[in-house]
Amino acid sequence: MKITNLFAKEGLLVKEKVPLFRHTTFRVGGPADYLFYPRNFLELSRGFEIFEAENIPTYFLGGGSNLLVRDGGFRGAFISLEKLDFVEFEDELVRTGAGVPLARFLTLCAERGLSGLEFMAGVPATVGGAVKMNAGAFGQEIGSLVEEVTIYQEGRFFSLSRGQLTFSYRFSSIPDEAVIVAVNLRLKKDSQEAINKRMADYLFRRKKTQPLNEPSAGCIFKNPPGFSAGALIDQAGLKGLRAGGAEISRKHANFIVNRDGARAQDILRLINFAKERVFQLFGMELEEELRVVGEG
Repeated sequence: MKITNLFAKEGLLVKEKVPLFRHTTFRVGGPADYLFYPRNFLELSRGFEIFEAENIPTYFLGGGSNLLVRDGGFRGAFISLEKLDFVEFEDELVRTGAGVPLARFLTLCAERGLSGLEFMAGVPATVGGAVKMNAGAFGQEIGSLVEEVTIYQEGRFFSLSRGQLTFSYRFSSIPDEAVIVAVNLRLKKDSQEAINKRMADYLFRRKKTQPLNEPSAGCIFKNPPGFSAGALIDQAGLKGLRAGGAEISRKHANFIVNRDGARAQDILRLINFAKERVFQLFGMELEEELRVVGEG
């Protein structure tokens, strides 16, 4: 029986041959064989079981930031978490689905006078994705606010408390083969006015230094210890360098932007050239923040 028929029989939402450029902030990427939208944990588990039984590779998709899908697409199934979008408040503790966009989450928290995440204003990610990579800015990191995460791994769900988790620069101890499906965050009370003011200030500072109005995946490289990846690329004279429709941003050298119908191969060329050039000039190896998946 066709995969789509198997899913339809169980009332699960799946689409075939979906262009992934519509689902990534880079706006590039070929098609996935399947794109599955679980609406709750039970559907996620059942859909994953079907893919596994049919030997179909899977990849979990959050907001599509920090991700580069190759031009040949993905021979398998992307599992979108966008419909895991619940948010539950209990005093200063907030439980949220992994698929909630940070922008929406920050707005909801501000409306309830809950502070702590203002530094994430303008980050194009979901809550789950931000926690998985311990996203941060302006000397702060989301991992410091995490009380508990619920993950799905090897066919089952379980929770990890703060004491079972380790966070460091762009790192969490959550296994690569696990996917975050929900997060508990501990915030603190403050006035809505003060929270909104801080968010506006962080967003203003981000807009001054980052190309937020152009398609990108955020920072391409992690900062080497004691150095700025963007500064190294800038000192290598690579700002404004183009390959096809992709360009190393003139505003921030650690961003590559889709300036004019870029393909994934254009972006990869710039990534590889920047790594080679920085190593030649400074003897430093840059490590990517973004994930690259799919076929060339």
